[in-house]
Amino acid sequence: MSVQEPPEAVTEEALAMLLHLAFIEIRSQTSPLTEDQSPEALAKRRDRINELADLCHNLPGYLAPERRHRAAEGLRYVWRISSGRKRNWLRTRLDHLGYDFGWLEALDFEEPAEGLHGPSVGQ
Repeated sequence: MSVQEPPEAVTEEALAMLLHLAFIEIRSQTSPLTEDQSPEALAKRRDRINELADLCHNLPGYLAPERRHRAAEGLRYVWRISSGRKRNWLRTRLDHLGYDFGWLEALDFEEPAEGLHGPSVGQ
């Protein structure tokens, strides 16, 4: 895997596809419980939905025409603030998409460049 960011267009496409995959997973988590599933299963589903929504909630803003050039910045920020479980989701989905995310893993060895709240999507 490369430690260089892929081209902007590739990152934009990966971002759009990550959102697509998250929406599909959220939809699957909202399907009705079957009779053999416990109330705890519903709580786990709700937690998973919240986790996916939290992971992706800022990403659509980076697909706006005037912000697309900042898609890598958005993905970088999400990577840096994500827990291990969320990063694992990102890894598996980006790998599934054939996106070279080595540059994100290389961030684990760098000092954080952003403040606590990261970049503003509106800038």
